[in-house]
Amino acid sequence: MAAVKKFHKNRFKSRGQNLPIRIILVREKKLIESHYKFLKCSIKQNKLVCLGKVKPTEYSKEYSIKLVYNGLDAPKVYVVEPEIEYHDDIHMFPKEKNLCLYHPETDDFYWNFRTDNVYDTIIPWALEWFVYYELYLITGKWEHPYVSHDAIK
Repeated sequence: MAAVKKFHKNRFKSRGQNLPIRIILVREKKLIESHYKFLKCSIKQNKLVCLGKVKPTEYSKEYSIKLVYNGLDAPKVYVVEPEIEYHDDIHMFPKEKNLCLYHPETDDFYWNFRTDNVYDTIIPWALEWFVYYELYLITGKWEHPYVSHDAIK
């Protein structure tokens, strides 16, 4: 994995500059903003950062979210407000508390940095995550198909 990451980083460097990564981030920013008016995006320190509020249903709470993407690694989506306490059943990562949106070793909901755009994978998956989170609050069970976090450890 480290070799792939190193190759990937070197592949996008041009004469010691991060210009191609910047182009990737600008393209993603334009795609996201043209498809999701509720997200406001900026590029800071070679990272695309998008902020917005989502409300899965008319009866749901409103959630403030933050998406961070550096053009190299998988994008991460965080719940800014209200704070959601980590629990393995709700498919968040314990360390950073970002949403668990896909599993890299499955065919379902797999994100590939070479072929996928954030706007048509990560964002729809994040919006769907909130629907399943709301269902979890009602039923106490994660209703979406998933790979158990216990199996990942």
